Amino acid sequence: MIKKLHVKNFAIIEDITLEFNKGLTVLTGQTGAGKSLIIDSISLLLGKRSDTDMIRYGEDKAIIEGYFDSTSEIETFLSVNDLPLEKELYIYRDITKNKSNVKINGQNVSIQILKSLGNILGDVHIQNDTFRLFTKEKYVSLIDPIDNDEFEKIFNKYQMDFHKYQDAYNKYITILNNSKTEQDKLEYYSFAYNEISEHNFHENEDKELIEKAAKLKNFDKIFQAIKSAINSLENEYFSLDNIYDSASEIKQIAKFDKEYEDIYNRINDSYYNLNDSLSDLKKNINSMDYSEDELNEINSRIVLIDNLKLKYHLDLNGLIKYQNELKLKLDMANNYDEVLKESYDELNSKFKALIKSANDLTLYRMNRSNLISKSIEALCQDLELPHTRFKIEFAKNIPSDPLNKDIFKDDGIDDVEFMISTNLGEPLKPLSKVASGGEMSRIMLAFKAFFVSESKLSFIVFDEIDTGVSGSVALEIAKKMKQISSSCQVLAITHLPQVAASADNQLLIYKEELDGRTFANVKLMSKEERILQIARMISGQKISTYAISQAEDLLNN
Repeated sequence: MIKKLHVKNFAIIEDITLEFNKGLTVLTGQTGAGKSLIIDSISLLLGKRSDTDMIRYGEDKAIIEGYFDSTSEIETFLSVNDLPLEKELYIYRDITKNKSNVKINGQNVSIQILKSLGNILGDVHIQNDTFRLFTKEKYVSLIDPIDNDEFEKIFNKYQMDFHKYQDAYNKYITILNNSKTEQDKLEYYSFAYNEISEHNFHENEDKELIEKAAKLKNFDKIFQAIKSAINSLENEYFSLDNIYDSASEIKQIAKFDKEYEDIYNRINDSYYNLNDSLSDLKKNINSMDYSEDELNEINSRIVLIDNLKLKYHLDLNGLIKYQNELKLKLDMANNYDEVLKESYDELNSKFKALIKSANDLTLYRMNRSNLISKSIEALCQDLELPHTRFKIEFAKNIPSDPLNKDIFKDDGIDDVEFMISTNLGEPLKPLSKVASGGEMSRIMLAFKAFFVSESKLSFIVFDEIDTGVSGSVALEIAKKMKQISSSCQVLAITHLPQVAASADNQLLIYKEELDGRTFANVKLMSKEERILQIARMISGQKISTYAISQAEDLLNN
């Protein structure tokens, strides 16, 4: 869970620190007070893209720091990515007009690493997320699980086969579009191919040759340095045996004090490291041989490579790639029909492999969709949609033409529709066409509740997911958030008094004006302050006695 958040010079926030506890914490306050800035700050710690416009006016950079409880999943992630393991997870991020910094437990990391960590750390629902339920293209992303090994294996196999298919497709189309090669071009291709290929270059050979030439040019210097190093390790004044004897002496007293055990280990390691180094130096000096003819041959080949690089305006690896392209062009011209057939057969093979991977991905999603549908129906019943029927339908896409590449997408071939009926006796219809705003909020909350139940996330953030509801529905949403918070820390921005009253903690976000500047501040509210704030949420700025009574009842119940 997130324990503490420190934000400095971020929009209207000058410098605030928030501490969070387990359970449900709500952020309340007037519109524009800075509640969404808190959510944005947390999102930045999970890998969201930064915006330099959010730096407070007059400042050079904004700083966001977060402290989180560590979990076994987080510790595994840190270990795999060679990041320091600490008792708690610390994430630092700043935003500057030039280069921004991201650190995990004090070590600089890329934004991609931070985003990967964010996927297993927490989830932030912003107001626009609910609109994904109106967009068919986003449905697949709602079905796919996060941090699921089985799914990742199937999905990665599809993407690998997809890239292989794209390469084969592009190669085939290139051959198809170059069926006729002008004779003068063919002659040039043949000349250039022969000129490059006759030398049998290999990748990075020029760099290897320059390194070899440098060694031969400095043969005497290298030889004398190795010889001196060997003499330093083998002479009458210094002996490796003395180090070994020293280690043996300390070993005898190591059992009496751990400090001596550490000293013994360091001396012993030094002996073996020096001994290995001495053996390597002897081996190297014995194998060294200077040949002026070899140096001349290397220099000649370096000149040859440099001339060809200059002639074709390519580096060596580019020359090798160009050589392969020329061979394909020549093969196309001389054996066009055969080359085209070979390319099509390769394309068809990659197409069949991709179809299998795509079908495996679809089957996984269909099986998961059955579970999601049943869970959404049950969760919607808890949210006062008692007659909800929910179904995820998959269009039957059965590709048969290897040249029909448009059916394949980065995330598969699935065309998905969310079908729903919230009224008894009504048929299933597309969700985006029949659900109201309040129903959308509840359905998205149901999705999030299902998502949390199967994930290992330590916290989830809701930014006004309760928009468009009131009355008894608001009470049910409050209950659902409270239920989610029993297994996962929940932070929520809300304007509903029912949700605010159900929270374990309530933070008031408010604005102050001082010396012509606006400042956002935060305050952990006492029970008495919560009563007044919830009463204000019920009746507006003018608090009535009735509203205070209602607020007390909500808090007590």
